[in-house]
Amino acid sequence: MRPFKNLQLIITAMFLLVAVSMVPGCSSFSTIKKTTKKIARDLKSPDGDMKKKIGIALFDNKTFCDNQCFEEFFFTNLASTIKKACSDILLVKPGDAGCPAFLTDFPVQPTGQLDNLALAKAGRQIGLNAIVTGSLIDIKAVKEEHGFLWFKSVSNIVQMQMVVEVYDTETAAKLLDEIFSCEIEVNEQEFELIKSKKAEGIAGFKNAFTHIAGVAGEKICDTVAMQPWKGYVVSISGNRIIISSGRKSGLIAGDILEVYAGEKIIKGKDGRRFFVPGLKTGEIKITTVYSDKAAAVSISADDIKEGCLVRIK
Repeated sequence: MRPFKNLQLIITAMFLLVAVSMVPGCSSFSTIKKTTKKIARDLKSPDGDMKKKIGIALFDNKTFCDNQCFEEFFFTNLASTIKKACSDILLVKPGDAGCPAFLTDFPVQPTGQLDNLALAKAGRQIGLNAIVTGSLIDIKAVKEEHGFLWFKSVSNIVQMQMVVEVYDTETAAKLLDEIFSCEIEVNEQEFELIKSKKAEGIAGFKNAFTHIAGVAGEKICDTVAMQPWKGYVVSISGNRIIISSGRKSGLIAGDILEVYAGEKIIKGKDGRRFFVPGLKTGEIKITTVYSDKAAAVSISADDIKEGCLVRIK
């Protein structure tokens, strides 16, 4: 672990905590609060000086609003929130140059369910630590009563729900599986449109999706930040070992990485399969670093295979 980054973060955090009492106004306090929260994430991160890489896929739209481009709008705001909340996280997403196909066309099982193991394997090949998926699952209109007796009033409410999942490439298990929701008040005409499964011209929808994306993005950032950085062996040629992370992730020549077995698989519920974290098998030393890959040689590991997991020592 490089020692100086955490010291700088601690000093900055102390300064901000003092500054909170000196800066008036809600917006100023909110900005400082978010900055302090980001520093807290960095301090708690097991590998504060390493940059984790996550992939974000376009979200499915399982509602009747299938012609509104809501999923793309949500996706754009979610990616933006994650980048702001965790600036040290590297994002790979549809629309980027060289974005892998599995982020737009997920591997599926014969049953039609997402193949979590195949997804994790694909993510390992490009050095992903986690993969974010999800769906817009429900939009419905309800009337809510307020008050009592002759003081009662009725509001037209539209409820929206989004499920967000984060898969760990080390185990292929979910790090996060949560439903995020938001309610907006609409007028009677808009309410009737939603009831009849139409959504043209509902201006508040985008504000609602922006809100959900903000909350979900912060939760994803918290979840990923608490995980240790990890890389994967993707090929071996003689004594030359290639891993799927490089300079962008923070690796430098001379870094020592611990190697762990990671190819054992177990079956779970509904035909899902998972990787079983293995024991440490040795250590390797980084010799050459590229943008998104690195070459290494073995120091004390003899049983290195493709798929082995590596961590900073």
